Amino acid sequence: MGTNISLFPTYSTKENRVTNYALLVLRQIYEENPKFLGEVLSELCSGEVGPDLGVSFWQQTKSGRSIADGRILQKGIEILIEVKNYDWFYDNQLYAYLDTLASSVRSTKVLLVLGNFEEDIEGRFQEISATIKDKYEDKIVFAPQTFQNFLAALKNLELGKNLSDMVLEFENFLDENNLLPSWKNWLDVVNCAGLPEDILDANVYLCPAAGGAYSHGRCKYFGMYRNKAVESVALIRAVVDISADSDDHLKWKNVDTKRETLVAEARAIALERRPDDLPIRVFLLGDLFPTEFRKESHGGLMGSKIYFDISSLDISNASELSTKLVGLVWSDLRD
Repeated sequence: MGTNISLFPTYSTKENRVTNYALLVLRQIYEENPKFLGEVLSELCSGEVGPDLGVSFWQQTKSGRSIADGRILQKGIEILIEVKNYDWFYDNQLYAYLDTLASSVRSTKVLLVLGNFEEDIEGRFQEISATIKDKYEDKIVFAPQTFQNFLAALKNLELGKNLSDMVLEFENFLDENNLLPSWKNWLDVVNCAGLPEDILDANVYLCPAAGGAYSHGRCKYFGMYRNKAVESVALIRAVVDISADSDDHLKWKNVDTKRETLVAEARAIALERRPDDLPIRVFLLGDLFPTEFRKESHGGLMGSKIYFDISSLDISNASELSTKLVGLVWSDLRD
């Protein structure tokens, strides 16, 4: 048997404390309402775990040749959770967890891993996903998630004040321990001279869903670059890869909007503006705010993008960012 989670953990390692607090939050929201836990798991597992957990009550249900007046069912589900304070995991450890789940008699089996991922979560677990498909016939749900996504799922709940305060305290704990990614402090400046209409008319940036020059690290803000200057900035709401066979993939989201809503929005835009260019990557942007953040060195932008650390500007939204960038040159944020 393991150790019970506690309000007063005695663990000496930070990783064990993070695990304890994450489980404590889940236990508290379950005790408040079992459906809350179901909603969180459904969000983290892309809907593959139903939103309803706990006991279900039915009436007039058929069982064999008889119809009972009432029936009470408990869903069979087993979830293994692995937490790391960094962005990599031991594959052998994950394979061992899969074997454990495979031997379980539960009907729903989930391996949830929480890590300090910055980007391309799905790409780094391709072999694990292939093993689940081939060896375990897709009977195990594998859900790698960032701490930020874990928090976002919690914040989607309509919690009372006490639980909301607890979630906020958990967020502060993660932030103080550097477990929330640095993406909130980065501006992704992209060369948009070729097709500015997508951004100006539809608040989206479209590029091939491929690596190399089109592989973008997670950032909070988008900068539209033309004529040796960033002329406008916007919040990056989400980035979604849209494919021809509807196997769409949400790479990340920076807003609390439901995953399904963002994917549907991105697919509609891709089919409207680039139906013949699938697969395609869709940056869903917030409102554009004009600015003038100039490149003072000779020549244009080398490559398709460049990143700037904007933490020194102490801003909280795209509007403030646009104002504080006016009059600055690139070397002001890169030296």
